[in-house]
Amino acid sequence: MALPTATESETFNLNHIYFASIPGSQHEQTSAISDRGDGHTIGTISRSVSPSVGNSDDLSTSSSSSNSTHSFNPQASSFKPMSWSLFPPPTAARQFELRKVEGKGLGLFATSYIPAGTRVICEAPLLQIPDNALHLAWGPYCRLSNDQKKAFDVLHHFKPEHLNTEQVSRTFLVDVNDSSLDEEDVEELIQDQARVMGTFACNNFQAAKGLAVFETTSRLNHSCVPNVQHSWNPSIKQLTVYATRDIHADEELCTTYLGGPGVYYVRSQRIELLRSSYGFTCTCPACADNTGISEGRRQLMANIAYGLQVYQYGGQGQESVPYVPATPVMALKQAEDLICMLLDEGIFSLELCKAYRMASTVALAAKNWEKARDYALDEADIERNCLGPEVADLIKVGAAALCWIEQVRMCLVKAKVYQPEQKLKRRKNPAHTSKPLKPMATPNMPSPRKKAKASAKKQAQKAQLSAEREAKAAEKRAKFEAEEEERREVAKRAEFEKNYPALRA
Repeated sequence: MALPTATESETFNLNHIYFASIPGSQHEQTSAISDRGDGHTIGTISRSVSPSVGNSDDLSTSSSSSNSTHSFNPQASSFKPMSWSLFPPPTAARQFELRKVEGKGLGLFATSYIPAGTRVICEAPLLQIPDNALHLAWGPYCRLSNDQKKAFDVLHHFKPEHLNTEQVSRTFLVDVNDSSLDEEDVEELIQDQARVMGTFACNNFQAAKGLAVFETTSRLNHSCVPNVQHSWNPSIKQLTVYATRDIHADEELCTTYLGGPGVYYVRSQRIELLRSSYGFTCTCPACADNTGISEGRRQLMANIAYGLQVYQYGGQGQESVPYVPATPVMALKQAEDLICMLLDEGIFSLELCKAYRMASTVALAAKNWEKARDYALDEADIERNCLGPEVADLIKVGAAALCWIEQVRMCLVKAKVYQPEQKLKRRKNPAHTSKPLKPMATPNMPSPRKKAKASAKKQAQKAQLSAEREAKAAEKRAKFEAEEEERREVAKRAEFEKNYPALRA
């Protein structure tokens, strides 16, 4: 059965990194810079881009088991996204500060409680380049003010092994025929340019089609279990950072440098990527887990996610790929398992949004209208936590959660489960509603005779109700008058006895 899928414009070219990356799409991992002679590229990895490791088939070949009793999110089993129709989005006014972190240098820490969905940072670029080409950073750097240069220079510097920044400087930036520079000046200039490129390489984020470094956001450290989500918002042309879960005071704000698919990388892949690109070994809860439970859970998550992707979008050798569901009902069960494992792992990022979208999609195919509705609304709640209300770019291409909610509503209307004017919303008491949504009766227009009969019945009911109300009112009035009469008689007797005490007997 064909499933409702996002169009190509929905899936690609989104500044909010939202849907699963398909090999061969946008966001190439290497720059357009070429060394003269050998044709190799000088590449840098953005903290927003999702780098690949080895063959894409790696996701489908690993297998293990998951233990739901071990969770980085102790409230995973009872987690329910916040309903934004009831609670307005909170804001934060500098609820963090820069502190020293042992083994990490500096990091951002919450100074007070930050609820999920709070926009923690909204920042314009300090230094931005239009393409993934490091040598382009030198010109904008030279045009920075002295204060801006100081802010850039104090950021963490690391020279990845795969980047020959000195060679890039000699090839693209230094004019070897410039007679005004002696050899010592040339070497000093090359080292300065290499330093700028190295700092830019390990502090940049995706910004529209290019890359950018930010004075505050670039201070965010990495965690494989992040508590904030960063994304470039083209509607306001700034990078925003939202709290994806409740953050307590003195807790470090951490994002992920590996992009969305990094959720499904095993520990060895994550550590190698972070070491080679940023020069550190991750010690987050997932990487420090010595029980192997997180590792097995992420391997199983990778297999399930890959199987669902093949099921929805197709692929070569589909029969040989494990974990590909055979029916919409099986796909729904698999998507629900993926959601549970993401929550157990403490992942509240856009990958959870995609899991809810997949679950809602396959629920429609399985004609499970109630789950299709609930998962669509869950996706909207998580999207609001991660991206905030400014999602005009997603709405424009029909990829926002609100657009999907409308599609689900139209499907329910077509299935005669909802009325055309009815809005999509959860039941008031879902814990006690075990009956699934059923198609309504065919809304045929009643005949004039039936219409008149119904109107007469309604009028009779109104008249009967009015007569009952009038009878009750008359009864109350009679009771009140009897009580008043008795009160007056008692008052008269008391007055008579007071005036004529000799006649009391």
